[in-house]
Amino acid sequence: MKEIVFKNYEANITDLDINSSIVTGYFSTWDTIDYDGDVMERGCFTKTINERFAKNQIKYLWQHDTYKPLGKLNVLVEDAKGLYFEAKMSDTSYGLDALKLYRDGVIDQHSIGFITIKSIEEQTAENVEITRIKEVKLFEGSAVTFGANEQTPFTGFKGYTPQERDNRIKLLVKSIKNGDYTDETFDLIEYELLKLVTLVKSEEPTLVTPKENEPIQEDNNIQEIKLFRNLLNL
Repeated sequence: MKEIVFKNYEANITDLDINSSIVTGYFSTWDTIDYDGDVMERGCFTKTINERFAKNQIKYLWQHDTYKPLGKLNVLVEDAKGLYFEAKMSDTSYGLDALKLYRDGVIDQHSIGFITIKSIEEQTAENVEITRIKEVKLFEGSAVTFGANEQTPFTGFKGYTPQERDNRIKLLVKSIKNGDYTDETFDLIEYELLKLVTLVKSEEPTLVTPKENEPIQEDNNIQEIKLFRNLLNL
């Protein structure tokens, strides 16, 4: 029995219309080697789109939750860049929240759920073993606030550079302070933020004990950590 695999990609949104609840963009892009050494090849979605899309068997979900379809996929095609979609969001709390989270830059990943039908193993010129995925059975594309795969539910946190991590924290703090989402979505944002702040705290430098009457010198990074803590009441 083949297993469902989840792959994450940057949420490439080409257009977003809050008023009409229309979102367009890409669920997947071509020829990028992911953390598992897999490469999605152009054409791998062709058969599954032909067989399943017209029957409404490929879903657009919120956080991979089959009980929370975001809306109707009106277009799903392969183009030169990747797997392109156009969707009409449903008038649900999480559908409206997803539109706002796209708008605010909090949703920055898409994730697809599929079964691999055909693939080949290959070695690159740099002697890296990769798997080229030639054909899949696609079940869904999801808007996710943070990525997930079969190994870890929070992949990529430790892969952030310090600047990327700090920028993400600032974005999430801004969203909590100024956003108008539902309580459930606020909980998701807060959960990710706490994960990131915990990571920052674990990497705090140990301050050297100063000599008597000598003030402790704090660098900008420590000051920002304290700022984040104050905003979160940590």
